[in-house]
Amino acid sequence: MGDPELTVIEDGDVRIVKIGPMGPYNNNAYIVRSLGSGDSLLVDMPLEEAPLLAAIAAEGGVRTIVATHWHQDHWLTYDAVRRATGAPVLVGSREVNIPEERIDGRLDDGAELRVGAARVTVMHTPGHTVGSISLRIGPAVITGDTLFDGGPGKTFAGGDLETILQSINARLLPMPDATAVLPGHGANTTIGASRRGYAEYGGHPKPAGYFGDVEWSRP
Repeated sequence: MGDPELTVIEDGDVRIVKIGPMGPYNNNAYIVRSLGSGDSLLVDMPLEEAPLLAAIAAEGGVRTIVATHWHQDHWLTYDAVRRATGAPVLVGSREVNIPEERIDGRLDDGAELRVGAARVTVMHTPGHTVGSISLRIGPAVITGDTLFDGGPGKTFAGGDLETILQSINARLLPMPDATAVLPGHGANTTIGASRRGYAEYGGHPKPAGYFGDVEWSRP
């Protein structure tokens, strides 16, 4: 596990700060900030607490928190982040396995969140979990555990691989090639690189009903 780093993408009024890798699973968290208003949106709440809270304090103005899906590694600093920000926590409208007392609202596919003048569009991208969401912000998309550098997120039951590939193909790959893919773990990639990987995978797909880990490249 490496020391957490800050990676910054800026586009006009929007600043996206990636904090990661963090914790035993090399998670990433993201702060989306409006430079004009100073308002911010936090995406996911993984370990480690100290660098995450430091980034929240440095950027300031966290008004909303979005969790991309229910898996515990994306929630491990929930209590500390809530104490630091007082911000409501939102999840996808179809997500499961989250105690209701931890949820302040649910987000339908196509919903828009405002961060200053910037618009953050919610996309339902199931497969890794039934209610997984991705967030489109200007030149980037935060994909949670739906799409990584090198392949789709892990799946856990028969039919889920087909579902996550459909989410990627129908919802994410139509974006411009240069769109930055900001995943829940690991390195960034682009939609263009992901489209090429998806096409390569199509030449040697897993058998129907397979689930687990998949990489675009042939072993």
